Amino acid sequence: MANEELDIRPEAGILGVFSRLSYKAWYAIAEFVDNSTQSFFSNEAKLKKEKIGQVHVQIKYLQNENELIITDDAYGMEIEDFKRAVKLDSKSDHPDTRNEFGMGLKTAASWFGEIWSVETTQLDSENKYYTEVNIPLLREQKINSVKIQKSNCPKSEHGTTVHIKNLTKQISSKTRDKICTLLESMYRRDLESGKVTIEFITGNNSKQLSFTPYEPLSYKGEVWKKNIDFTFEFKKKAYKVKGFVGILKDRKAGGKSGFTNAGFALFRRNRVIIGGEGQNYKPTEIFGEAQSTISHKLYGEIDLDDFPVNQAKDGFVWDNGLEDEFLKSLKPRIKNIISLASKTVQERNDENVLSEETSNNTLEKVQPYAKKISAINTGHINLSSSQTKTPEQELFDEYIVESNKEEKLSESVREYPIQMNQIQKTVFRISWKQADSTNWIDVKTDTDDLVELYININHQFFKPFSKNPDFQPIIEKFVIAFMAAEKKAKLAGSDGKIPSTSIRNFLNDFLSVVGE
Repeated sequence: MANEELDIRPEAGILGVFSRLSYKAWYAIAEFVDNSTQSFFSNEAKLKKEKIGQVHVQIKYLQNENELIITDDAYGMEIEDFKRAVKLDSKSDHPDTRNEFGMGLKTAASWFGEIWSVETTQLDSENKYYTEVNIPLLREQKINSVKIQKSNCPKSEHGTTVHIKNLTKQISSKTRDKICTLLESMYRRDLESGKVTIEFITGNNSKQLSFTPYEPLSYKGEVWKKNIDFTFEFKKKAYKVKGFVGILKDRKAGGKSGFTNAGFALFRRNRVIIGGEGQNYKPTEIFGEAQSTISHKLYGEIDLDDFPVNQAKDGFVWDNGLEDEFLKSLKPRIKNIISLASKTVQERNDENVLSEETSNNTLEKVQPYAKKISAINTGHINLSSSQTKTPEQELFDEYIVESNKEEKLSESVREYPIQMNQIQKTVFRISWKQADSTNWIDVKTDTDDLVELYININHQFFKPFSKNPDFQPIIEKFVIAFMAAEKKAKLAGSDGKIPSTSIRNFLNDFLSVVGE
């Protein structure tokens, strides 16, 4: 074993200041995951030669010991990269990667706890390096250097472990759940690729992180998810925008529409900078007010690789007008999706009912029935004949006759007293039956005071609906309106004559009330 002294100036006492940074626990942990995943992706070809096609990142929180341990089996570090990871004034020599600032490990570790260590070895190296940074000790003794311990290890060993002790930030069960949820969103593409696995361990509980992509809405035969790919210029620099914008599938249809899931996830280098459950980007220029319909429906993933980020990588540096220019360029390109997202489910349904597409579909389904009625009225179809039935219908009818040789009557009877005029009241007594009959209504008694009738739930026309508990009240409402209209027309007629429009007019009046 060999030791080396590493000067980490400027003064090591500045590490204590990092504990006061406005980090969130999930963004602090993301700094370690950034280092691990970038180590894998930057050296993927070398790892692949050794048949290593995946990196596993383990986050372990030891509540009783007040410690946090982050371990990976990525490529690892040799001495120069190791020194840069620990030294305060070092800068990353990989500005186009996730660890572009070279400050993530030391700031996040110092934010979480007072003592932290790093141990690493690079694939195909026999050298393992270890150092510990004790912030209170360095500050108290005004020491500006740490010892690097070098030891031997097998060439097949690879990866890095960060061990943080004397935590100043505890992780409650609620915080743990939020960390897992947001890390799943943040690294969704890594997790979906199968090249990255992330595990969070607390005590005896282990959670393997995963992300299920949101489903877009299908409407009018179209999937409402639009790819975007454009470039705009701001202050003589080009900014590329790529990704997709869509409308979330409705919850009633098994989707994830809702305020917490809607909004844009903004990516940089395949990692979410702004986004996650309840954290998505919702500019008022596009989404309107917080509780608007759009803020529950519109979503998307947008890559902004050319946009600068802050050091914590939890936001973009674009207050100089860059954000405004981005939104100005994006909005007109997605105006049709914004327009549809602004409609409620009921408004979409109402629009569908009156659409030409729905009209054509209804015409296609109902027209054959109109032709059959014409054939009945002209004698081309004999109602007592089975000539109009298909072979399948005949077999079905034989089964019905066989199984319903006797009518099956419901024991339940419902009475609906209806005042027909100022003097006359009629009770409509309704029950259901199963019968092999062409009648959908059979009237048993028809007097001024009482109408007794059966609704035949085996009737061919109503059979697909009449056994549906949600549709039965609709059939019964119509029957009541129809029979009441017929009775009203009889009572209103003179000399037994009923004007041809009477039943229709009364039925229209009654249905308008029954349907409310």
